[in-house]
Amino acid sequence: MRKNVTVVLTQGTGTRPFSLTLQGYAAQNYRNFEVVVVANTDFSLHLGDWYFKISICTGPELINYLQHSHSDYVIFADAYAIPRFDFVEEHIKNREEGYYLTGSRFFIQSTIWDQLNPNYIESGACFNKRFLQQQGLYSSVFGFRPLQPGIWSGILDRILPCLEFNFSNASLWKADFLSLAALGQWDDQYSRDRFYRNLGTLKKKSVKNNTFLMATSKDKNLKISVVVSTYNAEEWLEKVLIGYQHQTYTDFELIIADDGSRQSTKELIDRYAAAYPVPMRHLWHDDLGYRRQEILNVAIMEAHHEYIIMTDGDCIPRHDFVEIHALEAERGRFLSGGYCKLTMKTSKHISEQDIVNQNCFNVSWLKSIDKLGFSNTLKLGANPIIAKLLDFISPTTPSFNNCNSSGFREDMIAINGYDERMKYGGPDREFGERLENFGVKGKQIRHKAVVLHLDHPRGYKTPESLAANLAIRKEVRAKKIKWTPFGIKK
Repeated sequence: MRKNVTVVLTQGTGTRPFSLTLQGYAAQNYRNFEVVVVANTDFSLHLGDWYFKISICTGPELINYLQHSHSDYVIFADAYAIPRFDFVEEHIKNREEGYYLTGSRFFIQSTIWDQLNPNYIESGACFNKRFLQQQGLYSSVFGFRPLQPGIWSGILDRILPCLEFNFSNASLWKADFLSLAALGQWDDQYSRDRFYRNLGTLKKKSVKNNTFLMATSKDKNLKISVVVSTYNAEEWLEKVLIGYQHQTYTDFELIIADDGSRQSTKELIDRYAAAYPVPMRHLWHDDLGYRRQEILNVAIMEAHHEYIIMTDGDCIPRHDFVEIHALEAERGRFLSGGYCKLTMKTSKHISEQDIVNQNCFNVSWLKSIDKLGFSNTLKLGANPIIAKLLDFISPTTPSFNNCNSSGFREDMIAINGYDERMKYGGPDREFGERLENFGVKGKQIRHKAVVLHLDHPRGYKTPESLAANLAIRKEVRAKKIKWTPFGIKK
């Protein structure tokens, strides 16, 4: 039978994730299609036995391939994303002359992705409401989006904003694509990076609520700079560095923002940086007293990536810490995470192995060492469903706190960073209040993204600094101040 649809899978460089993707296409209701994987020339794949034709080509070769194919419609999809059983069918049902269709993906944690197998996909169980609820994903993924296409999904696609064309989930007539390609609207970069494009000659039509693709968080392609502030605390900082060695999400750089520590701090960082799994940099300035906000502003400007997580050198991250921030990140929001304050006895007791095997995040293990408060027990003991519920009902306002918060770098620069007049006691809260005034609202993840806060003295905390900071914050709130003249730009 002549295949009238070509499914183009972009960014095809995986092994197991890609095989799961093919299982998803093997389970499709609509079967009159072929699959083309856009990949590098050195890409190799055990094709296996599939009822559909599958080919591999590079980005520049795609146009020539489509010119000689017998299909008349093209669907672009993420090679790492598993399609629901009706994915191809819904694109075909909704196609229309003069339009391109555009949808999206939803992301799950890599630990959940690793549970998936061909049986889950073939039966459709991975899109089943019960499975998603068990993983704490149902409400976060779908919200009020329907699980099955129908009248409600069609209404949502008409009334909600429509995405631009993207190479993760979009489709159009082959003739339109070839015409656009002739005008320079296609190259290998767009296939690999899947940028959103505005195809001005065509109208756009949303199928976001009718087509579903499930992808791992690692495929979100959000590059992150993790900024860790420190000052003369090598014992605690080493435990934090071990924590970031063992993250489930690894598309990040680690920046140590050092407020003038001694030489032994540099030696510790250099020793770890020599064989660290992600890029690590050490930013330092002279010790002229408490100037953390100044070095944090330097870190914002030195960050290589679009998204920044702010944390401290006395906060051990759980293994999914960076991944949770990556999953929850969204434009127009900053994330407010949680921390669990430990006693000095517990802080001292935690070893490298306890961090590697995650014992130190186990409630029973922690209680066997020393006391653990009720709030900390809730944060550490909550499964994904309970954590989401607790974040939803929490009476705590999502504020920016330097031990566990994140946001887009451009938003931080837009408010001119931290106010460098402020000493210990609320400069991060003031930073968040100016973000709110700028239109970037807080989002609660205090029970989802957790760090262990190691105990330490606070000799730099004075009544004078607290009073001065409160006066600055009061003015910011009263006058809705967004930009500080005492920040990055003076």
